[in-house]
Order: sequence, then structure tokens, then C-alpha cells
Amino acid sequence: MKRVGAVLIAIILGFGYSFAAPKFMDEEYAKQFCELWNKTPTLTEGLSKWSKKTGNKGYRIIRFYRQDCGGPEKAIEVHIAPKDGKAICIYGGKATDQKPDFLMFATDENWKSLAKGEFGFMGMMGIMSKMTFEGSKWEAMQNMGPFKAFLLNLDKVPHTMECP
Repeated sequence: MKRVGAVLIAIILGFGYSFAAPKFMDEEYAKQFCELWNKTPTLTEGLSKWSKKTGNKGYRIIRFYRQDCGGPEKAIEVHIAPKDGKAICIYGGKATDQKPDFLMFATDENWKSLAKGEFGFMGMMGIMSKMTFEGSKWEAMQNMGPFKAFLLNLDKVPHTMECP
């Protein structure tokens, strides 16, 4: 009986390791963030028109990374495509060599603050004071609700703060 208990503990510990939370903004985190995107109506429905401006790619790219863990070489991205009248995430993972529509990066402290909804009373200006944002600020301002939902989703994917 002791042997069966020891085997069960070993199995549980082994499974526990395989279910460890991803590191904040690593490839597995990006995959789970993509899945969460597709379960967030503020993003899928709120960005349905925005997602149609794909150019030749057929999707839009949002790239982001943590300054505290390296530069653009550590970036992840999500690809958002129009599908059935919604903005659907079709890829979440390591950054590709394609030019992103939006690039965002910040310190860990500022990412944490933004993910908690600490935008400040100035809205977009408060957000932009906490991150570097490259891309159309006009588009971002026109989609402020979904942009805030994007930031709030950053903390909804369970993760550790180890660098990828």
C-alpha cells in the first residue's frame, strides 16, 4: 500500500511540473493569451472593424515584450484576423519577421500596473506614459475599450514573472 501511495505522489508531482504556469510573455503565455482573446467579447466583437485592415497578410499583428527581460528579440505577438464578423486570434507565439501593426514594450512594473487597470485619469495619455507604443495612436484611441481589455487580459493568463 505504501508503494501505491509513493507512486501516486510521484505521478502527481510529475503532472504538477508539466502544468506549471508559463513565464510572463513567453511563447506558451502568448498561446494562452491568444485563446483568452477569443473568449473576450470586448476584443472579438469590439475590434471586428479594426481587424479587417489586414493589408496583404490577411491578419493584424500586435507585438509586445518586457524591457526587463531583453529587447525585441524576446518579443511575442498575436495575429488577429477577421472571421465571421469578429476579430479572432489565429496565432500567439514568438515574434515573426513580419512588420507588426502595433509594438508595445514596458518595464515589468509598468506591465503589472497596466494589467491591473491602473491607467490613471488621463486614459490613453496615462497608458502611453507607462509603455512605449509604436503604431497608430489614433487607431488605439478609437478602440480604447478593446485596448483596455487587451491590457487587463495580460494578468488573466496565469504566469510567473521569470524572464523567458
